[in-house]
Amino acid sequence: MDQRTEGILLIALMVTLSLVFQVQLKLFASALGPLLAKAQDWRGAAGGLLATSLGWRGLFLAVLAGLLLLLWLLVLTRLELSFALPIASIAFVVTAVGGGLWLGEDLSWMRIAGLVTTAIGIGLVAYS
Repeated sequence: MDQRTEGILLIALMVTLSLVFQVQLKLFASALGPLLAKAQDWRGAAGGLLATSLGWRGLFLAVLAGLLLLLWLLVLTRLELSFALPIASIAFVVTAVGGGLWLGEDLSWMRIAGLVTTAIGIGLVAYS
């Protein structure tokens, strides 16, 4: 397998893990919001943040973030940055659609049109 193919496969893995990461981060933030709203001062907010961060979801997010960093470094050893970064940005499209499907977020026609436009641009870079 050549380096370009390896790099693209690593990006595909990154995009998949990024979707999981972003959905879990949204759920983490949703759980954290009420704790921060109840906090009387910065100490209470910091305590809520620390307690939530040390739970399973916070630790899972930390592991995923580290894994995503390592994968990106591997991608950069195989692909030019001017190619890799635009291709990896397909994660924006995948995450927006995944958020709509997984979290029930709004996928209006305007958002879909923007996502299609983004995907076309990414396709042009991939074709180059």
